[in-house]
Amino acid sequence: MPTMANITVKASNGTTDVVYVAKSPSAGDKVPARWAVDAASTIPAFRPKASLVSRDNGNRNARTFEFDFSYPITAVESGVTVLKATVPVKASLVLATNADATIVKEAIYQSGNLLVSSLMRAAFEDGYSPT
Repeated sequence: MPTMANITVKASNGTTDVVYVAKSPSAGDKVPARWAVDAASTIPAFRPKASLVSRDNGNRNARTFEFDFSYPITAVESGVTVLKATVPVKASLVLATNADATIVKEAIYQSGNLLVSSLMRAAFEDGYSPT
């Protein structure tokens, strides 16, 4: 079981580190672990946030994960910072516990690497599936 920690990722420029600060670890099944980018804003509601929750599936032969991410978009209007929009990202994952762990690991790595591939990132950035 991994230990709760800060997560550092690269910003879109490829060089700037963005630190998702560990806010609260999971207390067990169905309780999310939570992170936020404290450096993004002095206002907590305007900070990017992520959470991950896990639990057994109904048959108890797999672990279900739900990842939630929220990226607020703000602007300054009349000297006041306001929330203009939010970019939500949700992902769910069901990992078999009754299968070879090496094969399950391969599925995890390939799917994660597909999501951060140049083609997928370009599609998300442009707002269209590849044609």
